Amino acid sequence: MKGISLISPIDAKQLEKETLRIYEVCDGCRRCFNLCPSFNTLLDRIDVYEGDVAKLSPADHHQVVDECYYCKLCFNHCPYTPPHHYQIDFPHLMVAWKKRLAAERGVRWRDRLLIMTDAIGKLGSATASITNSLLRNKLVRRVLQQIVGIHQERQVLHFSAETFSRWFGRRTKPLSPDPPTRKVALFASCLVNAQVTDVGKATVQVLEKNGVQVVVPEQRCCGMPNFDIGDTQAIQQAARSNVASLYPWVRKGYDVVVPTASCSLMLKREYPELLSDEQTKQVAEKTFDICEYLMAMKKTGQLAMDFTAKPGKVAYQIPCHLRDQNIGFKSKELMECAGAKVDVIEQCSGHDGSWSAKVEFFPLSMKIAGKAVRAIEQTSADLVASDCPLAGLQLKQAGATAQMPAKTVRHPIQIVRDAYGISSQG
Repeated sequence: MKGISLISPIDAKQLEKETLRIYEVCDGCRRCFNLCPSFNTLLDRIDVYEGDVAKLSPADHHQVVDECYYCKLCFNHCPYTPPHHYQIDFPHLMVAWKKRLAAERGVRWRDRLLIMTDAIGKLGSATASITNSLLRNKLVRRVLQQIVGIHQERQVLHFSAETFSRWFGRRTKPLSPDPPTRKVALFASCLVNAQVTDVGKATVQVLEKNGVQVVVPEQRCCGMPNFDIGDTQAIQQAARSNVASLYPWVRKGYDVVVPTASCSLMLKREYPELLSDEQTKQVAEKTFDICEYLMAMKKTGQLAMDFTAKPGKVAYQIPCHLRDQNIGFKSKELMECAGAKVDVIEQCSGHDGSWSAKVEFFPLSMKIAGKAVRAIEQTSADLVASDCPLAGLQLKQAGATAQMPAKTVRHPIQIVRDAYGISSQG
């Protein structure tokens, strides 16, 4: 974008000027017409006004902004992103608008509640049996819809009584080579820590199987949920905290590995945009998605290839935030190393964390998921995989696993762990 900073107060006139400039470019290009609801709404409204973007009303702008859930597919798809002189960055434009609207009209308490992932995870894990039971209760869900605005049909990930960090701290560490093949500081994510703990366990088990020494530094939510309300200051705070924790390990020669796509995107791409210091840059340069990392080990001959079980045919949905990293299809390649036959599904799940939980957006999110499900159904796969546990939940709810023996959607690292013959109870 030109003249707009996400870390400074938003100048309303400058933002409006920049918005019209970007809208005019989008109208002339239209490559993103089928990527997300925001573009459908934007281009439809432009057509109503016969191409005059200046005629878009405040209500039109607000709808475009509200329907953006920061999948970032448009950024990857756009031919005019930096360093092109047009400098089109539609996702950051939407964040700037969310920031402006939050300052003008405030933020609903529901929207603030939904992004408090660390607090929710801590409370949910401490009361796991009670909380999970309540979340399954239809009456409770109807009340949540009426009072909080969380759609009663929105399936949610349940909480683990034992968090990933507790599991990692209490387990008996296996003997590792001296010196280790590599050294990794694992950024597990708040989602893995409190809810999908087995993804974290599988990540550790596969790394250690390959002679990698693993540590889990102190960490907090990466800050991605705060994009939903344009709270870039909160993201900066999260970035400073996580960089301060990770950087000492990077200095000691450790790589930073992340099993969830949104979090690796934040550390790699978003943190350096919001913090310009050298420590943030070094952490970003040393951050890898877990499957990206293991395929780098494969390239250097360091990946163990003694797989004992073939996964079968996998329909693999690649998350939007992994596509935005421009690393190719490393999860597909890794699962193929393990003996899987993989069909790649390049369709958004439409989940996006808190966005799809909101009563006003849940039906739209499920409509988006339907495209991915239809693509999965055409593969005749034995199981479904996604690097994003929330995308997996969305696909399952939309019916992706209805005709499959395995009713859950697996993370690729879980599939690889199973192919090694490693027990999930380890």
